[in-house]
Amino acid sequence: MKKLSCMVLGLLVATLSGCTRNTPDTLEGAYGAMQNGKVEPVIKVEKKASGYVFDDYSNGGWRSGSDLAQPVTRDEFEKLIGSPVNGPFIGLKTRVALVAKVQPGFTAGKFTTSTGYLMVFMFGPIELSKL
Repeated sequence: MKKLSCMVLGLLVATLSGCTRNTPDTLEGAYGAMQNGKVEPVIKVEKKASGYVFDDYSNGGWRSGSDLAQPVTRDEFEKLIGSPVNGPFIGLKTRVALVAKVQPGFTAGKFTTSTGYLMVFMFGPIELSKL
């Protein structure tokens, strides 16, 4: 009986180890924006031990950010952008910028994103493409 229990337990462990875990979406990665007809690097969301930071692209290289990015709620984002969000949403913000992923086709006033990625800063929203 012990042998059968061990075999069943081993089979269960082997089966469960093959399952993939559903991890929540993150915004980690580099993003670019359309400039002069091509997508140029703009911002990178990086996970460090202390949390997420935004790195900016300047003079051909990435400059590490020091401000920790905080999560943005759907309500905060909707108030800031002035439009409701339908579908999935994830966002991070610092004092200077906000990076978010929304449903592709999201529209707020004259702004529309086909990629679903955007950055909001003092000049308003810009569409991002994941690099």
